[in-house]
Amino acid sequence: MYYKNIISNLKIIYWIIIIPFFIYSCAAVSPPKGGPEDTTPPELVESNPKAGTLEFKGGKVILTFSEYIDEKSISSAIQVSPVLDPPIEIKYDDDQIILEFPNNLLPDQTYVITINRNLKDERKVALEQSIQIAFSTGKIIDQGEIKGQIHGEDNYVAHLWKLLDEFTDSIFVSEPLYISEANDEGLFSFKYLSPGNYSLLGLERAAAGAALLPERMAYGVSPQKIYSLSMDSVISGIPLRPNRETPQLKLNYGEWVGQKWGWINFNQELDNPTFEGLKLIDAEQREIKPRLIQDVEDKKKFLMISPDTLSKGKSEFIINDLSISGASKLKNAKISFRTVSKVDTSHLKILKPESSKSIRLDKDGGPIVPIIFSKPILEFSDSAFMVVSDSDTVVTKVNWANPIEISFKPISGWLQKKDYQLMIFSDGLTPIEGKSLNDSIVFINIKSEKALGYGGLSGVLAYESQSTILELINLENKSEIFYSSVNSNYEFEFNKIPEGPYSMMIIDDRNADNIYSYGSVFPFKASEWFYAHPDTFNVRANWDIDIGTIKLLEGK
Repeated sequence: MYYKNIISNLKIIYWIIIIPFFIYSCAAVSPPKGGPEDTTPPELVESNPKAGTLEFKGGKVILTFSEYIDEKSISSAIQVSPVLDPPIEIKYDDDQIILEFPNNLLPDQTYVITINRNLKDERKVALEQSIQIAFSTGKIIDQGEIKGQIHGEDNYVAHLWKLLDEFTDSIFVSEPLYISEANDEGLFSFKYLSPGNYSLLGLERAAAGAALLPERMAYGVSPQKIYSLSMDSVISGIPLRPNRETPQLKLNYGEWVGQKWGWINFNQELDNPTFEGLKLIDAEQREIKPRLIQDVEDKKKFLMISPDTLSKGKSEFIINDLSISGASKLKNAKISFRTVSKVDTSHLKILKPESSKSIRLDKDGGPIVPIIFSKPILEFSDSAFMVVSDSDTVVTKVNWANPIEISFKPISGWLQKKDYQLMIFSDGLTPIEGKSLNDSIVFINIKSEKALGYGGLSGVLAYESQSTILELINLENKSEIFYSSVNSNYEFEFNKIPEGPYSMMIIDDRNADNIYSYGSVFPFKASEWFYAHPDTFNVRANWDIDIGTIKLLEGK
């Protein structure tokens, strides 16, 4: 009997343990491990009430999706236009998003719910493209549309305002009435618009829904101040090209490196600046006039050389006036820095190039190869540099670009597919302080690869324009930009363009400055109209390519 009780108790314990485990195992459903990752974007399955509902009275709008939604993604993914004050309440229930509209909506007004690509499912897969759903409190849904394309390297949104009165540029510092997220190709669209006058901007996606802060946000101004939309009409082909405003010029900071030299840095690159009233005031209040030399590679930096050693302590650098092309850009600027009295005993170093370098020949026999030193060079002898190839000395032109940089190129140009060796002799260099190079001779190997090829590109525009220019941007080196005007027969031609892939823009150069003008918001100045050609053009070496007649895909 005793053993029977033990066995009976063990059975009870067994079922107490095993039954909850069995229930938990059945209830804990999880996706199977392994296999391909789920990358299917969520889809809108149903809207209740249905999209296009008329005489909408407010209340709940339930959006049902094909899978569970990531709750954290919802707040930044839903916008209602026109904007409601206070904002609508948004609730989440697994695969549904519930919007609570107020009951005091405007009469005869089309309301648009925009769901952008911030919306993600539980696996963090984003919506494939933004969705718009419209309801009307009246008997019709407005069918007006404004659309275009935002061109650039980032992700963008378009902001749209409906003008109730005359246009003022202050509208751009208010929150937009409508928001449209551009897709991967930059295309945006505002649908279900009522007749009226509208203004718009393109902005970086991070600024979606926010009032414009020009000094912090990249934005693109449209080619027209106002777009007038009639009943159920469509305005298309609006091009936007965001850009960051050039900030107000500032003297950022200074750094005193040695006993007689240092650097000053501005917040932007300067083009041929003129300085007046340059002076250094050291810790003993001595006034010293320094030399200022712009860095060749970084035009925000200037080398500062003093004719005398500054006293130990706090020193001040002052600029009375900085002007560019005769226009004053900065007045009474000053910065402070600390100087030390420690004597520099370090060796001069070569910062660039490294021990080996590859170059491609350009059409002028270049490139010019720069040597960047760690400290200024006061002088160098004729025998400080030597270039050899196949044991033969190569006659070389040496250019003293500035005290930090010395550049060189063979007088007859580089030869392609050839090895060169640059020899730099330490005893031929005199640095501003400290010692010359640690090694008596420094060797830098230069490998000349196949010469860069050049070609041409020409064509004809299929429309009349008296102020058109074309812009080619090298897709492999976007700092290489080329422009061509259009003659009386609407023909254009690019000559001696480096080989490679290019994008093309057709620009209405209204101010005749031969470059694209971005415009501005304060004060408002429209951008120049442009058309981005959808194709990429490959320039080939020693080929002149006629691309024929260019027709615009959307009207100007």
